[in-house]
Amino acid sequence: MPVTRLISAVRRSVQAHGGGLHGVWSVLRRTAKVVSAMGIRGLLARVRAASTVRTAIVDATDEAPLPPPVPVEQMDQRVGVMVHVYYADLIEELAHALSHVPVPFTLLVSVMDEVAGNQARQRFSQLSTVQQLKVKTVENRGRDIAPLLVDFRDDIVVLDIIGHIHTKKSLYTGGEQQRWRHYLLESLFGSRHRAGWILGMFQAMPNLGMVYPESYQDVPLWGHTWLGNGPAGDLLAARLGIALDRDRYLDFPAGSMFWARVDALRPLFDLKLHRDEFPAERGQVDGTLQHAVERLFGVVVRHQGFRLGILPSDGSLALASEGWRNMDIALQSSLAKRLPLAALDAGLVTVDVFDTLVVRAFLTPAGARAHLGWRLQRDHGINDFVRLRSEVESALRSALQRDPTLAEIHQLLARRINDAEAPDLAQLELEHERQLLRPRSGVLAALSTLQQPLTALSDMYMTQADMQAALPAAAHAVIQRWWISCETSLRKDTVESWQVRAEREGLHVRSWLHIGDNEHADIQMPQLADMLTPVHVLRPSALLDVVPALRPLRHLDGGNAAWPEQLWRGLLANRFAALYDTEPTRLLGRIQLQAQDLGYVVLGPLLLDFLLSLVRTAQARDVQDVLFLSREGHLLHRAFLQLQPFHPVARQLKAHYFLASRKATTLPALHAATDVHLLVEGTFNGTLEQLVAARLGDAAVSALRNVDASLPGKDVFLPEMASEVAGWLAPTLPTLLHIAAQARDAYLHYWSGLGDMANAMVADIGYAGTIQRNLSHLGQKPLGGMYFALRARASQLEGSGWAEARYFDGRTTEDEAGSPILAHDLLLEALLSAPAGQFNGFALDQGGMPIPCFGHVELSSEGLEVLDQIHQGALDFIHDVCAAIGEDIADLVLESEGVQIPLTCLASGLWDADAVLDLLATQDSFTGRGSVAAGGAPG
Repeated sequence: MPVTRLISAVRRSVQAHGGGLHGVWSVLRRTAKVVSAMGIRGLLARVRAASTVRTAIVDATDEAPLPPPVPVEQMDQRVGVMVHVYYADLIEELAHALSHVPVPFTLLVSVMDEVAGNQARQRFSQLSTVQQLKVKTVENRGRDIAPLLVDFRDDIVVLDIIGHIHTKKSLYTGGEQQRWRHYLLESLFGSRHRAGWILGMFQAMPNLGMVYPESYQDVPLWGHTWLGNGPAGDLLAARLGIALDRDRYLDFPAGSMFWARVDALRPLFDLKLHRDEFPAERGQVDGTLQHAVERLFGVVVRHQGFRLGILPSDGSLALASEGWRNMDIALQSSLAKRLPLAALDAGLVTVDVFDTLVVRAFLTPAGARAHLGWRLQRDHGINDFVRLRSEVESALRSALQRDPTLAEIHQLLARRINDAEAPDLAQLELEHERQLLRPRSGVLAALSTLQQPLTALSDMYMTQADMQAALPAAAHAVIQRWWISCETSLRKDTVESWQVRAEREGLHVRSWLHIGDNEHADIQMPQLADMLTPVHVLRPSALLDVVPALRPLRHLDGGNAAWPEQLWRGLLANRFAALYDTEPTRLLGRIQLQAQDLGYVVLGPLLLDFLLSLVRTAQARDVQDVLFLSREGHLLHRAFLQLQPFHPVARQLKAHYFLASRKATTLPALHAATDVHLLVEGTFNGTLEQLVAARLGDAAVSALRNVDASLPGKDVFLPEMASEVAGWLAPTLPTLLHIAAQARDAYLHYWSGLGDMANAMVADIGYAGTIQRNLSHLGQKPLGGMYFALRARASQLEGSGWAEARYFDGRTTEDEAGSPILAHDLLLEALLSAPAGQFNGFALDQGGMPIPCFGHVELSSEGLEVLDQIHQGALDFIHDVCAAIGEDIADLVLESEGVQIPLTCLASGLWDADAVLDLLATQDSFTGRGSVAAGGAPG
């Protein structure tokens, strides 16, 4: 381990403990405690981990390749740089950076006094590419942001590209941030080539709105939220016509240094802010207009329709449209490792409740509330519940100067609704919470390792009695005391509240450890109150922002997405949160999925959506029987049986796992010589004997050999040789038709044994409806069919019955390549496969009863075990949905495009389940490909 890395790790540790001699002493004391708890080897392991070089993760977003930058000689952009000089001793350093601007530019400089102004004029005028220099003395108000948006607004709005830098020292953080400043300047102005590349990218990419460096390593992950800047950000966003989602993690130029296209920031300039709108300087670390503007930069750029270009921290010339935000640091250790170390100095440990001790089935609290409102409107005719309840809670909070209780909210709400027949809404809401809440097992397991008693600390409208009624037993059993805002009148989102609590308990704040998910209330406020460094537990929904490989799961409407979308995405987020809590490194880079996880997150939503669509189709078409075709129907059938008790319409359907395959249904479908086309359709590569064996069976092969011994070895390439192959088979047709009649009798006997099916449909993946057509042909009656996807060849079903496809229908849409189901068909078939060999048809026993015949089981015992785990994961997902919303599942309608996203993430390699998929394969003898691995490579 290089000495420089060790020194850097020690420096960061001292800084994290307050800096200076106090920080050194704190680190020494903590080191002694770590040695006592973990030994010298444990200490060395922690030092090595802290000093590890962090390499960039492969970009997980699906972005088009960057164009080459336009050479500086061909640039025609009006370029400017705005420099704020608070510390005049850094003018030389900034001049060196600006000397790398390779094109003529306007330089706008703000200073604190005339002395600094003269220094700036003298030094900056020496820069060879400065075309125009303006220096202004400004008031120390609004830091570097006010000069940009106020003092130089008129000079900037006539430019095309503006750079923004300043003499960042951030002394209010406890120490001079030289390395942060150097990192930002080097990223933006490190050389003529680098600065020219950035400016050339603006010329080459008209949609590029802002370029800035990835967040410096000392900016914590939780710092990429609104923190205490939410109110100021909301006010400013309202003036800009932007709706903020303050629960989301956001990209912004931390440190306020960047290059930007002026048009991308024009709404901020158009606000025409005044300097007196910025607060007087008091060394504030957060919660000011300038801090809000800093976080709004990226929001405004995207709102204007431009993309961000975020420079990687390794210094390479590349641009990501979404940042990494130092998430890798947050994913290095499990909670079970972090918590005991964080609690070494703690006398008191408090823990947040919602999203920390327990999780809801929905992605956000708003999604859960929307579901409750929907249910109340349907069952009780109560309209606009969500809005009314929110207004009542806000009014009571203002009147009472504290968080109201659930009872108080509903007492006033009842008067607003004014419905004598309205049910006990407080009890319904409490029961709704109870139905949705589940223990966050990884957090609870980590908490169990602590020696200190636990106090629940929550900003909530539920009283202690409400909590104990609604929370799972595993969650409230670990809590010894309850501090709830509606009972204590203290909220977590002010520094003063923490200090008051400490005084009430006679505590020294440096012996108090808090654990929670809210970045502002649970993390920032305890730090500002000088408590022990709190433990940040990422809420499940945040993972979809934080982890690049999970970002495809986000809905375009964010927290405003409809409750059905929030339900399935919330359950997936909870599943990934379980990994974050216990094995967070599995979320780094390509997410590592084990078999049961794969089934839950990839198959679960897809199967549920398909089955719900199937039930709606069955109801619309008056279907009574559903035939889930083997082998892929094995899991579909099991999933349907799990869904059925909760779905009133599904309970009326008869579900059958129906033995069928293209091979087993092709032979009995042969009624006459004109049906020979059934044998030669589609694709096939192999010999004639292999073709006949794959599509008709061994008895047909024997008939072929008896007619002409030279025929079996002939090479066959379909569809090109269809006519020729039909001619070769012509002499064997009488024998084949006799064999087919016997097979047909056996099949019909099996079919009739399942009951009278006056109106039935098959259910399958797809893709051409061949089995449905064969079954209709051999049974001489039309059948319906419900499929994941159909290719254009499914037009062959005309005359055989109706068919619908949930995700893609090639009979009406031409872009088959755009269908995730068709693009990843072999992967999906392998995941859905039954733990049995291919069904090859029926034999007859001595009593003439049909006996199903199966090929050999293609999977190893290990592969069968993995397949069972995948299937169990999918069933677990459906169970969790049913447990969360009960019979509301009958009204659940999901977006078909959304539920296919996890399959695409897996197939594209964004999610890694290679070790699992290597054990799975699907048999494709019908086209001559043999065993095909789940990943698509021939086996």
